[in-house]
Amino acid sequence: MQTFRSHSASVLTFTAIIALCTVATSQVKVTTSITVRPSDTIQFTAPVSGAGTSTVIWKVNGIVGGNTKVGKVTSSGLYIAPAIPPSPATVRVSASVQGLKVSSANLVTIVQCAPVPTGLVSWWAGENGAQDVYGSNAGTLEGGTSFVPGKVALGFSFDGSTGYINIPDSSSLDSISTAISVEMWALPQPIPSSETLAYLFARRNPIYSESFSIYILEDGTLGVILRTTSSPTPTGSKFESAPGAVTFGHMQHIAATANTNTSIVAGYIDGVAVPLTLVYGPSTFSGTFSAVPYLYLGRREDFGVGEGVPGAAYFPGLLDEISLYSTELSQGQIASIVAAGLNGKCR
Repeated sequence: MQTFRSHSASVLTFTAIIALCTVATSQVKVTTSITVRPSDTIQFTAPVSGAGTSTVIWKVNGIVGGNTKVGKVTSSGLYIAPAIPPSPATVRVSASVQGLKVSSANLVTIVQCAPVPTGLVSWWAGENGAQDVYGSNAGTLEGGTSFVPGKVALGFSFDGSTGYINIPDSSSLDSISTAISVEMWALPQPIPSSETLAYLFARRNPIYSESFSIYILEDGTLGVILRTTSSPTPTGSKFESAPGAVTFGHMQHIAATANTNTSIVAGYIDGVAVPLTLVYGPSTFSGTFSAVPYLYLGRREDFGVGEGVPGAAYFPGLLDEISLYSTELSQGQIASIVAAGLNGKCR
């Protein structure tokens, strides 16, 4: 049995090859177990040898062709998972040849993913590359960046001294004007004693202007910096939580949002709102986010800019499912993503 996995814009497709042959006794062989999300498709094939007919009968939980509750399967072996996970969530997709006592079954588990909130611009999933699985903002892996098991499949691992992802500027990034949200899974390691902070997401122009960035301090403080066209200085406004909001060495979901129409900035850890207090700059803001040409994941800026290594603020640890929106996500939307856990957002 071989199993292949590929991605399209919104569907995961799996192919399992099942061999059937003539035997004298009844026999059901489970050839593969697959986990999918609602409405995903799986293409099964069943070559038949040693039989007088090559017609394969496909069933789901013993029902020829299946149904909307457990999922449907076509006469060619294409299984379409149900829109709502059944109970129990694991179903059996089987192939048999009429008149023979042999069949081959596949266990398919349908898991509930989180609906993708509106306004998604880019989604860096960390699946063996810096590609944008939703939009067109593919990045470049730099320095000590690798891939390790994350919250949802694989995630980005940053060495904390050279690793980051460089995202080129684009029209879709520049179109984010009055509302923004960034959410991701993070497992930060303690920040080295020679540093004081580490950036998860940095949309800014080094030295010249801030726009929207998320960072953590060595004491577990969560911070957000933003600048809009109403900000009188390039440094914009800085907001921070109380120490200990972020836990080092622990997988957690981190999100931050801002809306220039309401002058609200918010932070969330595992779907729970974290109060943010103004550190400096205007407490209110309006207009649009400052136009800047750079976006970095896992650092603040190049250490050669002028502020040295401390100014680079490299992130040590793991980031996964990094997602950028042009809307202000609600707490409920963020909580839905957190609740989905390792099942992630629907693709």
